Amino acid sequence: MASLLDGATTTSTSEKASAYDIYTTLSTQSSQMSNLAKSALSSGLAFYQKKDYTRAQKEIQRSLAMDPSSTQATNYLAKTFEAQKKYAEAIKTYKNSLALDPQQDTVNLALGNIYLQQKKYNDAEKQFKQSIKLNPQDTVAPYTLGQMYQQQARYSDAEAQFKKVIRMAPHDANPLYALGATYNKEGKSAEAVTVLKQAVALKPKMAAAHLELGTAYAALGDTANANLEVERLTALNSTQGALLKAIVAKPKFVAGGGGDADSFPSALGPGTSLFGLLGVDSNTGTPNNSKLFTFTFSFDSDMDGTSVQDTRNWTITKASGGAAGYYNNLQPVLPTEAYIPQNPVSVSYDPNQRQATVTFLLTQNSTGDATIDPSHMVFKFAGKDSKGKTMDPTADQYDGAASDVF
Repeated sequence: MASLLDGATTTSTSEKASAYDIYTTLSTQSSQMSNLAKSALSSGLAFYQKKDYTRAQKEIQRSLAMDPSSTQATNYLAKTFEAQKKYAEAIKTYKNSLALDPQQDTVNLALGNIYLQQKKYNDAEKQFKQSIKLNPQDTVAPYTLGQMYQQQARYSDAEAQFKKVIRMAPHDANPLYALGATYNKEGKSAEAVTVLKQAVALKPKMAAAHLELGTAYAALGDTANANLEVERLTALNSTQGALLKAIVAKPKFVAGGGGDADSFPSALGPGTSLFGLLGVDSNTGTPNNSKLFTFTFSFDSDMDGTSVQDTRNWTITKASGGAAGYYNNLQPVLPTEAYIPQNPVSVSYDPNQRQATVTFLLTQNSTGDATIDPSHMVFKFAGKDSKGKTMDPTADQYDGAASDVF
């Protein structure tokens, strides 16, 4: 009986030893595989840093073959696919990573960015919102979501996201800039100025914010501040400065007179006899009672032909100070002074020469002794150029006394 019991005991001990050996072997093999996986991943990351993405991909895939549960390796493999512009593979790999661990907000963000790049806005929006849900304290996902909304012209939604980021990071210039740019797209120029001033105060060398701020000032008609932003931006980035200068620039008169058909003597001063200007009828020999005069104006921009030819956009007045001088040099205007029409009779526009020819009528008085001061007759245009910009208020008028635009 004892020998039988001894035999049973011997068999049990042998079985336990065998199981222990198997466990030890498996554990050792598992540890070795883990180390090999880590080594392959490390090698892959080194190639990734060197931008050798093909070799990085192979090494990371080798790592995953030994440790398929590694989210770190999976995510880097997805990044490697992204770097090679293999977006379908990157999307699939990021989704595999989320299957391993659904709580990775950064992976949702990465997926959203790929979808955004592909303009798959619905898919991108879902990923950004999930990232925000998983990590409500992160500012990157709501900021990027706001940028996407801006691209889609969903401006109120974009505003909401940027304002959220501003509350979370009040000293970050980027969301302030983004909100200001959104306001500009909405035509909310005053609101844009407010937030963009905060942005450049936080980050004075932020060229993009200066560009948007100058644009907002220009839209408000604040030429002085708009040009100040042109100077600041040009000092930071000459190319961007030139762009803002073009945005801020408004159409101007370049000169008055000089047209081949001009018949108005704008250089003549006070007390000029209208009789001499109207001339005599060649057929009857009698003085003309009225006459059409023409005068040409040159612009620095391509103009809207319809706007230029609309006589309501042109006015003719008597100079009352400033660069225009004073009609009759401040001498009393006599009752015999000729009537000056408020608007021309017609205007033609030559788009090739960027020239407008204004035609207006002067009429003799009942006593035939009217006088006039041609040099202090002020011509002003209040129309638009081909881009819809209104005239620059510093160069939308001309008279002969100034002999220049003002």
